[in-house]
Amino acid sequence: MKISEVLAIQEEMKAKSGPAKKPKPKALPNTKKALKVVRTKETPNPNALQFVINAVILDNGKISFASKEEAEGDKMAEALFEKPGVLSVFVMDNFVTVTKDEKTSWVPLKDRIWKTIEETVTLYQSEGKVQLSEVDVVNFANLSNEKKLQGIEMVLNRSIRTNLAQDGGGVELKGIEGNEVSIHYQGACGSCPTSTSGTLKYIEAQIRQQLHPKLTVKSV
Repeated sequence: MKISEVLAIQEEMKAKSGPAKKPKPKALPNTKKALKVVRTKETPNPNALQFVINAVILDNGKISFASKEEAEGDKMAEALFEKPGVLSVFVMDNFVTVTKDEKTSWVPLKDRIWKTIEETVTLYQSEGKVQLSEVDVVNFANLSNEKKLQGIEMVLNRSIRTNLAQDGGGVELKGIEGNEVSIHYQGACGSCPTSTSGTLKYIEAQIRQQLHPKLTVKSV
């Protein structure tokens, strides 16, 4: 049989069988994961532990609960305060920092908190960001207290809070009177040994450099 005849037969067989079928695309697995705790991280405060989540739950700002009463309406915080020994709950970025009293052991409290967070954690609405352009730094001393507080919040967001967050804590701006700025530590920073010395001096230095040289900072 000639080669031309063989090729003709092959073409005829292809025509009868129809066009080759393409393989069906495989269904991809569902990659959307539920919010869960992936690890814990120790902080400078032995009574505060950071529970790291597998996703950002608060992409800007922070939320702090210092009591069961403050936690009312927040499902996760309410559940955490039901655990004996829990003193405060701090939420920021992709972590939750829980502070306990000195008498309570992390065993088995750590596992109970881990489970509670996974069962109740949710995404939080972000706070508004403070923009540098909104603050007249050159004439800071003559600004209203409201504008001064905006400027201080800007410095805290840009130069302070990220560093504190790495240790599972944060800082809340309470107010300003004259040149004295009042702050309140949150999360792991609440009872950290350096919070009233080195950390406070660093915060004061940053605020002075970026806003006004006569500003002082105190922790309340």
